[in-house]
Amino acid sequence: MDQIDKEILMELQYDFPLHTRPYDDIANKLGLKLEDLLERINNLKKEGIIKRIGFYYNFRAQGNEAALIAFDSGENYKKLAEIAMKDPLVTHSYLRNHPIYNVWIVAKRASNEELINLAERMTRESNSKSYVVLLSKRTYKLSVKYDIINGISKAGKYALLRERVPLLKDLNVDKDLPLSVKSLPINEKPYEFVLKKYNLKEEELEYILKELLDKGVLADPGASLDGEKLGFKENGMIVMEPNGNEESICECAASMSFSTHVVLRQSVPEGRWKHVSYSMVHAVDKKKIEDMANILKRECKPKDLMIIYSLADLKPGVVR
Repeated sequence: MDQIDKEILMELQYDFPLHTRPYDDIANKLGLKLEDLLERINNLKKEGIIKRIGFYYNFRAQGNEAALIAFDSGENYKKLAEIAMKDPLVTHSYLRNHPIYNVWIVAKRASNEELINLAERMTRESNSKSYVVLLSKRTYKLSVKYDIINGISKAGKYALLRERVPLLKDLNVDKDLPLSVKSLPINEKPYEFVLKKYNLKEEELEYILKELLDKGVLADPGASLDGEKLGFKENGMIVMEPNGNEESICECAASMSFSTHVVLRQSVPEGRWKHVSYSMVHAVDKKKIEDMANILKRECKPKDLMIIYSLADLKPGVVR
């Protein structure tokens, strides 16, 4: 990548225009011809640096629940990875350096009961020793973006999520429209197929997208990148045990620009896991993550804090 590619990636991540001709704005801002901009973006997509350009569709608006599930699988982690690989509702699967729980997945299901049943089944089928299900009580923040200049993750301006998200079925919006804008084509008119499919005018679609963003049904517009290909080799799951109000520690973590996810979790079985405030930080080296953890420790004042590093992505190539 040259400097222009880096500027393009920063624009696509942090200032993606919310109208139906977004690439026109970016080309004008960077002083590029539109065809040159589109060629560069398509090349970055072919190289796998850009995974997709579009919107995150909030799982809660779809009526689903999500959980982080950790397994004590020991040497059986490969069997666990095979099971996770075949499950389309397991969106992340990582080998991590925790001394007990070495495999961590993120799964979605229609209910918390189904998530617990999934953990029990995967534990049984992989001959793992035990599990802990960390149900999502509230998601405060979600925005996986990479500050290429400073080598540390930095969330976008639509990162903070509403506490209550309406179900899409309760809004006057076609149920498939959010899925239609999850991954947009890279061309002059990326929304053209959406406009035709739903018989909408450009200003109507722009209004709907902004409304869905405001309500938290959609989030994090712009480019989703492969951080590892950009040199972000380390991702640290920073988990904190609250020292008092568990909501305030999550609000504190969410206020930090470097945190890409912040979730308040509930342990099942109860009490098995006390570090219920969860934050993710990505960086080019562990020193940067440790520096950010020290900021969280100083500003959020947890009772205890751990950094759990990723050792291997057990479900690579997933476009989330």
